[in-house]
Amino acid sequence: MRNLKTGLGLDVRPSLVSRWREERDGANTFEIEPSIDAFFRVTPSLTTTLSWQTDFADTEVDKRVVNTTRFPLFFPEKRAFFLEDARYFRFGGIRRSPLPFHSRTIGLSGNGERVPIEMGGKLTGKVGNWNLGLLGVGLEGKGVLEADDVFAGRVTYDLFEESQVGVIVTDGDPRGNGSARTYGLDFQLKDSSYRGRGEKTGELIGWLMQTDSDGVDDYGWGLTAIYPNNPLYMRVGLQRVGKDLDPAMGFVRRPGIYEFASFFSYEFESGGRNWNEIDFDFSAGFDTDLEGQVLSEDFEFDVTFERKGGGEYNLGIEHERERFLEDFEILDGVIIPVGDYRQTQVVGGFSTPSSWRWGSRLKLSAGEYLGGQRQGIDVEMFWKPSSQWATRVSVNNDWNQLPGGDFETFVVNGALQWTPTTELLLTTDLQYDNLSERVGINGRVRWTVKPGSNVYFVVNQSLTKVGPERRYESSGREAVAKVGWTWRF
Repeated sequence: MRNLKTGLGLDVRPSLVSRWREERDGANTFEIEPSIDAFFRVTPSLTTTLSWQTDFADTEVDKRVVNTTRFPLFFPEKRAFFLEDARYFRFGGIRRSPLPFHSRTIGLSGNGERVPIEMGGKLTGKVGNWNLGLLGVGLEGKGVLEADDVFAGRVTYDLFEESQVGVIVTDGDPRGNGSARTYGLDFQLKDSSYRGRGEKTGELIGWLMQTDSDGVDDYGWGLTAIYPNNPLYMRVGLQRVGKDLDPAMGFVRRPGIYEFASFFSYEFESGGRNWNEIDFDFSAGFDTDLEGQVLSEDFEFDVTFERKGGGEYNLGIEHERERFLEDFEILDGVIIPVGDYRQTQVVGGFSTPSSWRWGSRLKLSAGEYLGGQRQGIDVEMFWKPSSQWATRVSVNNDWNQLPGGDFETFVVNGALQWTPTTELLLTTDLQYDNLSERVGINGRVRWTVKPGSNVYFVVNQSLTKVGPERRYESSGREAVAKVGWTWRF
């Protein structure tokens, strides 16, 4: 194609957001805020993004979960500003921990409240063999958090045909008022001609990371070998996570450990009339402290039968070991004392093809748990009566019988979606868990006037049980309207 008119490569998207909120005590606030996003394509493969008064009113809510572990939960990024070109910030093949950079830490406090972003800028893309990801954000102060500027930079260089080496640097603490820096170096060596004629692929990934938070520094490293092929897939990795390794703009699930993880899978093509393939999966992993004492172990084996046309059945067995070096209050009044716990559970379930008009996914588990017993059911049902309507309900219910006491966790997530036209989308999400006894309702309307120009209306309602009668009352409600328009030059 020749003589194409691409213009200046500049998109400008001003927005206007109005927000009304009612607190639990009845106090009302109303505000109107303008914002501007601009995108400039320096080259066809290099983009600059600028954002002023960045707003995320149109972002979908997180799925509610109950945490009964000793470690923090990982929540994925869902905001468009950070999701665009996020691949340029990936580091060391690390899936979840320890991440030197996780954009979720920016603009959200530790309890999930919004921290206003005054200004943000990104430069992402490719220049020759160089891959760039640069991000700078100015945060306004909120509560005890002072105004701050944070930065993340990621640069990689393409080696040979499929390999890379790279560095990452972050500066600032978006959830605190101290100083924090993270430095990282990684490599990914990949060869798709392994064993000749391009039949097999082999990968070797390594990384080294160091953090310095208010003068306290530590380091971590990791090495992973991958054989990502059919019918055999293998992944083996070992990493060290320092006790004081603290990437303020990242995520660490468990500091102060050596972590070994492995996964093996073999796909067997059945060739039958009803079955497409049978998968045999085995994973093994363990964590030790930095002196080599085992803290936890995890072994799992399962078999999955995949039907032709979609859907599958699976059956597995899990064995875990957990060492508690100090008492842990898993729930109010339920204490897990110091000890060495070994437990085995049986897991089974099935799922129907997602292309069906209605269907479900079911997972059942039962077995030993922390010196007692646990039974669980995880079920999701969907119904798509037409191309315009879709609904989904998921329920997770666990029953725990422990020496320190019995308790039940119950979480419901439901969603209803209506698309009357290709330009109009209406969604409603409802969530509940029995521990907080809170109901969350989120409703969103999105009207796409033209590509890049949208109108949003969002309503959030939170209900909580209060008083001796345990009646549901409003603990906060919010209504947001956002209009965004794109001009291309």
